[in-house]
Amino acid sequence: MDEPTHSNATENKEEDDCQMAERKMSMKNRMKQLSALVLAATMAMGTYTSAFAADMTVYIRDNSKEISTSAQSDDTTATPNIPVIFTIHNVDSRMSLYTALTQAPTTAGMLDTGVTLTTTWNPYTDTTTGNTYQYLLSLSATDKTGEKTKSFAGTNDGKNTRLDYDDEGNLLGGKYEGNSWMWGWTDGSNLNSTSYPDVTLNNAKCKDVDFAIILSFDYSSFEWAN
Repeated sequence: MDEPTHSNATENKEEDDCQMAERKMSMKNRMKQLSALVLAATMAMGTYTSAFAADMTVYIRDNSKEISTSAQSDDTTATPNIPVIFTIHNVDSRMSLYTALTQAPTTAGMLDTGVTLTTTWNPYTDTTTGNTYQYLLSLSATDKTGEKTKSFAGTNDGKNTRLDYDDEGNLLGGKYEGNSWMWGWTDGSNLNSTSYPDVTLNNAKCKDVDFAIILSFDYSSFEWAN
């Protein structure tokens, strides 16, 4: 068998170089195609977000009272005390109400200029299920968009106002009372309703169409037995 000549070796090297160049060009074209697909997907996602972004109107309702004062009226036909109403923009069904309320103060465009919102939360984790529930502990809201500044602030203050003991000093029960934050859905016509869903704000989803909720600072009291 004839040994490869210098000329044959040169031709083989040139052929290998051509194949390598073709592979590089093919890979470059594939990367361009992939980049185009990623860009198209990103634009489609942006279209989805803008198409389904909704407004969440928040009615702040004050149903509170001083602890251990006269009983509060249960008249559901009375004019509700709504000190502040504001809107959180750009929400959708992928976020919870809790996410909307906590992100709005620090995310551009979610609150109107002149509206400020501050919240603190009390998280509770169920050791059996591992589920975490976020309870609204305090809220402060101010609206300076109109001619008059409107504001409201409330912090949960429930406590035992009476404890009952027997003659031997054993705790028998007592009375708990105070104000705390509750929430509910509304269409703007049921602002006196005290029917609240059995789900926390972090487990309730926003909607893809404009909607509204009530955040109500409510007084409650009850007797309890040990």
